[in-house]
Formats: sequence, C-alpha cells, structure tokens
Amino acid sequence: MIIENQAVDVEGQDPICAYKVEILCPSCNRDVTETELAALKCDDCGADLTDPKQNLAVAVTSVPVFGVTF
Repeated sequence: MIIENQAVDVEGQDPICAYKVEILCPSCNRDVTETELAALKCDDCGADLTDPKQNLAVAVTSVPVFGVTF
C-alpha cells in the first residue's frame, strides 16, 4: 500500500512536508492491501503483518529567497 500526502502550508504553523509511505510485507516485500493489513496476513506468502515493513520518503526543500542577486 502506498500513502502519499502533498505539502500543505498551514497559516500560523510550520508547513507540512510532502511524504510517501510504502507498506510492504516483511517476508516477500510486496505492497500489501488494506484488506491484508486488516487480516494481518499477506495473501501471497502468508506472512504475519502485525509489524509490516515501511519505507518513508519525505520531500524537504528550502524556501527560495526572492529579490536577492548574487
């Protein structure tokens, strides 16, 4: 399962960075579905999904400075 969220600029708070989370079977490294997560069992290999493998990617960029010449 892949969960993606775009960056959000919240007024009066720090912006929330864009991120992507991949939830994988710890045994066969296949993307799991919501149904498999609810059942806590991989449909392909039968592995236990109580502690699935997760990969997290965070997009972090700097704020450009406008009006400054170098």
